[in-house]
Amino acid sequence: MLIAKKTAVVTGAASGIGAAIAERLAEEGAYVILTDVDDARGGELSRALVERGLKASYIHCDSGNLESIAGMIDKAVAQNGRVDILVNNAGVTRKIKLLDLTPRDRDWIQNVNTRGLFFTMQGFARHMVEAGGGVVVNIASIAGKGVKATSNACYAASKAAAVVMSRVAATELGRSGVRVNSVCPGATRTALLDDLEKANPVGFQKMLDETALGRFATPRDIADAVLFLASDLSSSVTGQSINVDNGLMWD
Repeated sequence: MLIAKKTAVVTGAASGIGAAIAERLAEEGAYVILTDVDDARGGELSRALVERGLKASYIHCDSGNLESIAGMIDKAVAQNGRVDILVNNAGVTRKIKLLDLTPRDRDWIQNVNTRGLFFTMQGFARHMVEAGGGVVVNIASIAGKGVKATSNACYAASKAAAVVMSRVAATELGRSGVRVNSVCPGATRTALLDDLEKANPVGFQKMLDETALGRFATPRDIADAVLFLASDLSSSVTGQSINVDNGLMWD
């Protein structure tokens, strides 16, 4: 068990990549607190993990609302007395062309992906510093590193911000025993990717052909990278951004 007796919080954990991360961390011994706005699916997954003999619970959190974030942090810390691992996974996007982006679109994306990620990280980092250490893994994207295929410009900007914020946080928090890294998924086999394949099979195949391994990642692949960064296997790794994209881009 790589993270036995640790408490981990995974935001945006009700489905997709977040759900896979929560499951993987629980399998490796952590008590996992899932958060999301989708209470039905988040609660269902939490119960399913417990039924498997794993340790999990669920807390509602709207990562676009600072009061909701603060309340979630207080509840999460109170449950087990400490939080050792934060996986900042909550994020939103949709396909929008540059000239069609509105201020409302921009605010929706940035409130969750940038503002919400930062204040969730800050809140748990304060706790981790007081507790003597911890690990933060921010889920970014290769969209923030210059890959051409992305849902929209504001989403790409938010993911670039996640990478940079992780680096600065790692520098500032390292002497307090807190490591901070980011994981940058490429195209990943979720319902969203399945929809893209149906809507644009030619573009989908072109993107697939550009990967070095000739396949797309699964949510489990992303979860394994998170597990590495959350565990002592990466005890000397901080301030880094790890691409999990099957060789779609070099970095």
